[in-house]
Amino acid sequence: MVIEDGARRASTLSRVLLVLAVLAGIVLAGYLAYPAFRDRNSAMPVEAVSKKEAAVRSLRLDDAASRELAIQSLKALATAHPKYAEVQAELAVAHALQLSDLHAEFDRLRIQADALKRQADDVTAAKASPQWMGEARALRLEMSALEREMQPLRTDIAARRKEFDALVETLRAAPDVEPAATVASRLKAQALHASVTGASNALALAERLRQVEPTPAWSVLARAEYALSSGSPAATLKAVSEELGALRSQDRLLLRAYVLGARLAIRQGDPDTARTLLDEVVALNPKHDLAKRMLAQTPAAEASP
Repeated sequence: MVIEDGARRASTLSRVLLVLAVLAGIVLAGYLAYPAFRDRNSAMPVEAVSKKEAAVRSLRLDDAASRELAIQSLKALATAHPKYAEVQAELAVAHALQLSDLHAEFDRLRIQADALKRQADDVTAAKASPQWMGEARALRLEMSALEREMQPLRTDIAARRKEFDALVETLRAAPDVEPAATVASRLKAQALHASVTGASNALALAERLRQVEPTPAWSVLARAEYALSSGSPAATLKAVSEELGALRSQDRLLLRAYVLGARLAIRQGDPDTARTLLDEVVALNPKHDLAKRMLAQTPAAEASP
């Protein structure tokens, strides 16, 4: 009887161990399969990845025409591959650059209008010639013309901002776990969005982006965009300008670093540096019309006496 009970217990124990072994196998298989399950949406066709990378290269050229081609390509990819999060993120980056350029255009016209106002006020105060009233009136007519140019820009900025906000909002709905490249793409888009729009979390997002970038690049651009959009103090403008200088030394063909450097130089009252940087942009990409317009407006250095 004792032998029989022992045999029965041994048989039961064997079955329990077998069940546990099967469960352990299932858990192990699930664990090993999890990365493939997690990354299932990132396994995109080679052609789609190639097109995305080509669009990213176009964005680095930084001119409006290349950017528009990149946007159309990324939109087509997003339609064909709605789960390709990196495409959605790069599309948001393109919109950030587009909105930044609209701000640069608006600033360019505002600087002209401010200069005309100062001239008109000086002419009116001095009354130095018999024609001073006509001169002042002519200057104010030019100011009115610039204001008419600025008005559609305000409308365009508001419309682009609305579209941009909606696109970035979709990027925030991320799964709990993603491949590192996708996480970095989402952060890049969100950091640029916050920086261009002057959001309070812009610097925090730029820092998070810096921690996941192989080499700091877009995080530097994000900090520069925020410095321009937030009205940062002179010390911050200088520090960010130095960061951009280091980035240009490291990546000579990232043209946004030159444009932002020129805008910061203008903001700091340094037209010589602005012209040097804008000259480099036009030399590297003769199709960069914004750089040409900024260059035409930025005064040349005065000759030494």
